[in-house]
Amino acid sequence: MPSFAYRIKSEICSNRPLRQRYKKALAYGLLLFGKGFGIESISIHTENRAVARLYADSISDLVGLQNSITVREIKRADRCSIYVVTVDSIQDRIAILSYFGCRMGQDCCRIRVECLQEQEVPAFLSGVFLAAGTVSDPKKSYRVEFAVSHKPLCDDLKELLSQVLATPKETVRRNDYLLYYKESEHIEDLLTYIGAAKSALDLMEVKIVKGLRNRVNRATNCETANISKTIDAAVPQVESIRYIEQHGGIDQLPEDLRELARLRLENADLSLRELGGLLSEPLSRSGVNHRLKRILEFAQELHKKN
Repeated sequence: MPSFAYRIKSEICSNRPLRQRYKKALAYGLLLFGKGFGIESISIHTENRAVARLYADSISDLVGLQNSITVREIKRADRCSIYVVTVDSIQDRIAILSYFGCRMGQDCCRIRVECLQEQEVPAFLSGVFLAAGTVSDPKKSYRVEFAVSHKPLCDDLKELLSQVLATPKETVRRNDYLLYYKESEHIEDLLTYIGAAKSALDLMEVKIVKGLRNRVNRATNCETANISKTIDAAVPQVESIRYIEQHGGIDQLPEDLRELARLRLENADLSLRELGGLLSEPLSRSGVNHRLKRILEFAQELHKKN
């Protein structure tokens, strides 16, 4: 079954209104945050075939290049595929960089915010997510992250995310700079913003189910603990009443204690409140507790005499 991250990327790739209306902005995010975006290399490595196809189509549709675009499928040892898309011609790489406003000698691995209008930012970030984003399975944990190999580009992305969503946290893993969210609400906001509303709803559904399950577990654990406490308290009471029964009988107890003693023998698992409700003249929890203490004291006195 495809991972949650895979399904999100497939949903974005199939979001035709987003792709068609803001084609250039989405392509800019996808190319800029791929494996390489410069004179030496323009490429992407992805496990999602739809992302690889979109990457190649974006180049050919926007820049008009086809012949030097290579799409390769590499089978890994775990039988999963990696799709590698490269632009092989240096002239074509220059044409692509020029199309997105990068001139010779400039650092191309920066977000050129002047190329983005406000309404294009969601599409741009959806492209960024397709290239560099991943999400953990919400059934296990909540985490979305962007892995960026260039620190200045990571800083640009952090600033842009902070302007439109919550400020992400930052860390380093091996050779990548990571921006991430761990709060489910922030992940839901991000997915909705980048055109993956269905996946955001799926995450909310998982969160609701987990919340209900946790509440049931807490209630069950609490009930189990209460039953254990009730039984632990009832054991010495039952033992005392049986001792009385074996050494003269329950009838030697004061009249107001006899009924309760018999009820406790028959219902060792009931709480004090439940016992009180069974009496011919119902008693409160504290009233039952007081009478049981008197029964224990009676048994202790009887034990001393014997």
